[in-house]
Amino acid sequence: MECKVCLEERAPKGPVLRLFEVSLEEVKKRLEGFSFSYRVSLSGIDLFFCSRNELKKAKELLRPFVYSEGPPLEEAVGKRLKELGLTLSCAESCTGGLVSARVVNVPGSSAYFKGGVVAYANELKVSLLGVPEELISRFGAVSRPVCHEMLEGLRRRFKTDCGIAVTGIAGPGGSERKPEGLTYVGVYAKGKQVILKRVFKGERNEKRFLSSQTALFYLLKLLER
Repeated sequence: MECKVCLEERAPKGPVLRLFEVSLEEVKKRLEGFSFSYRVSLSGIDLFFCSRNELKKAKELLRPFVYSEGPPLEEAVGKRLKELGLTLSCAESCTGGLVSARVVNVPGSSAYFKGGVVAYANELKVSLLGVPEELISRFGAVSRPVCHEMLEGLRRRFKTDCGIAVTGIAGPGGSERKPEGLTYVGVYAKGKQVILKRVFKGERNEKRFLSSQTALFYLLKLLER
């Protein structure tokens, strides 16, 4: 397999395939025999090909991990929401509004984005999203049950077709049972719901970005089904 690392400050030219939630090792394994260059970042892996035909073949082999052929993830999500005529709302804790900010960075997002809640403090999770206090006391704010209730709160308050909820420990902090970087990301769309557990590494704002990227990626995947 011919493959080279892209070290230039500017992205190499050529058709691009953008991936998330897959390792470079897995990409190389699936694309054995292909010729491409790549760039790895917090957003995932960008693959650059010499021709559209090569990209098309690679896309079929990497379909579960593909989110775009160029535009950023939030743009791909917005395009799909528009195509389906669906609406979105967000409930955020550790991301502090980053998911919502990325969504509204896209021109025309008012067509599908209805609003969001930054419930950083537990009392706001209770008062704004209706998360039961006893649930927080029993499981902690960073837990699957609380993430689920944050999604339910979105359904009740915003009545949107799709929703994203994020609660986690961006750091510094954490414990042996709940380490720094522990995050629960919840998404619902088209009658389906997923809640993902992740332990992100890196600096505080890197973990926040990865949380937002994970949320938007899985929303897109639910919308593609």
